[in-house]
Amino acid sequence: MTGDRKIWSGTVEAVRRTSTAKGRAAGGLFSIEGLRLHERALGAGWQVETAVIGRSFHLDNSPRIQTLVQDLKESGCLLVPVPDEVMAELTEGRDLGAIIGLLRIPESPQPNDVVAAVANDPLVFLVAVDIKDPGNIGALMRTALAGGASGFVACGVSDPYHPKALRTSMGSLFKLPVLIYSKTQTFMAESAALGIQNVGLAVAGGVILPAAQFSAKGVALFLGSESWGLDAETEQLVDCLVSIPMPDGVDSYSVNAAAAIALYELGRRQGFRHARVEEADE
Repeated sequence: MTGDRKIWSGTVEAVRRTSTAKGRAAGGLFSIEGLRLHERALGAGWQVETAVIGRSFHLDNSPRIQTLVQDLKESGCLLVPVPDEVMAELTEGRDLGAIIGLLRIPESPQPNDVVAAVANDPLVFLVAVDIKDPGNIGALMRTALAGGASGFVACGVSDPYHPKALRTSMGSLFKLPVLIYSKTQTFMAESAALGIQNVGLAVAGGVILPAAQFSAKGVALFLGSESWGLDAETEQLVDCLVSIPMPDGVDSYSVNAAAAIALYELGRRQGFRHARVEEADE
């Protein structure tokens, strides 16, 4: 492998393009950064097509780094070493590991694919509606996985393949079905056709969460942006609105905290059938 600019410049440019939604759509690729995300991608069976890697990182003799390098090679990934200063520019000072991989954006599954996969288990979709902040999207994906959701749905401008969303998700995207819809109403119609109850989370005006009635067949939890919540049309179209009790004088929970509370309540009622609890060390 060589660090010749003519060889690595094209790959570096491809990585830069994945920083925007337009660039990701044009190339059909998204990027992941750092040691942990590459390990989790490979562990979940995803193919990293190409990876740029800082020269010093590539030559690091630590067992973990060398294991990752070897695993990437064996998986068919093309490793492209670049000067450390180029890698520093790409990572913008983040200390996650000087490696950025390019992966193909998969075709979005359909709700009935997820229904078939979970068989007779309780079905729960966490639905992000026009949430612009990629950090919130990543946090919601992580919460969806930890909270036992069957799938994560990104509607409108919600973008689970933004680099920041992937970093924040800690690799949850690799273990969770992620469905993409340009229009919220399209997913809502498809979920309703499958007998799934569409539930909107609202700051106020809904049935309080402890008193809410949820369908045993399946639930789709709709959350809006931190600033505005769900749009008026979505609130009108869902089967019911649910609100989480809060003390007087409090504006709202963060969208991620609200998702975690609602998923926990659903899991509690379903007997935590998807739960995995780590035992504390003695």
